[in-house]
Amino acid sequence: PRMAGRIFALLILTEHQYVTQAELTDLLQASTGSVSTMIRLLEQLGFVERLSLPGHRRDRFRVRADPLVEMSRRRIEGIIHMINAVEKAKHNKEIGPAATARLERAESFYRFFHIEMELALVRWLEDNPLPAPEPAPE
Repeated sequence: PRMAGRIFALLILTEHQYVTQAELTDLLQASTGSVSTMIRLLEQLGFVERLSLPGHRRDRFRVRADPLVEMSRRRIEGIIHMINAVEKAKHNKEIGPAATARLERAESFYRFFHIEMELALVRWLEDNPLPAPEPAPE
C-alpha cells in the first residue's frame, strides 16, 4: 500500500535513530489509524522494528538492519509456494494435456527462478555480510 511505502521511505531517509508513531503521523500528514495499520504491516513483513524504551510510553520505529535481504527471502518463500501449488495442480485428474503443458512450463519457470534467486542471495551475502543489529537506544 502507498502509505506503507511512504512510512518505509521516511524511515530509510531519516537521520534520526528512530521515529515515534506520532512523528510519522505528523511528518506524513496521515491519520493515526492509517499509520498504525501500515506500521504493523511493515513489522509483519520484517522491514521495520518496534522499540520500547524504558520510562517511555511511546514506541519507536526504525528500519531493520537489512530489510532488502528479508524481502528477498520472502520472495523466495513465495516462489516455493507457487512451485508446490503448480505441482499439486498438475496432478489434478480433471485437467487436460494443454493445461498440463502450461503448468509444466510454469513449474519450470518457478524452479529456475527459485534456484537463481537463492544463488544470487548467497553470493550477495558473501560479499555483503549482514550488518550487526544496532543496539536499542537508551
